[in-house]
Amino acid sequence: MSDPVRELLADLPLANMADRPEGMLAIRRDDVPEAERTAVDDWVDAHGGRIVRDPVFKVHNGKTPDVPAAEAFYVIPPGAFRG
Repeated sequence: MSDPVRELLADLPLANMADRPEGMLAIRRDDVPEAERTAVDDWVDAHGGRIVRDPVFKVHNGKTPDVPAAEAFYVIPPGAFRG
């Protein structure tokens, strides 16, 4: 039986995120079409993954630097892609 979310994720490029948990695959959440994100969020959660966000900013010497909003990644175990 076909799994459209698995197929969608398998077609997306892997991402190089700073603190990717060892043994997990990372995919940028923004690479998923917005209309599909809720379904993909649920699928990732159901298959042992999660959404991870890079820190929005780090405070240095008590000053908050100007930085863009945090980028979100799906962090997924490779076994989730075996069907």
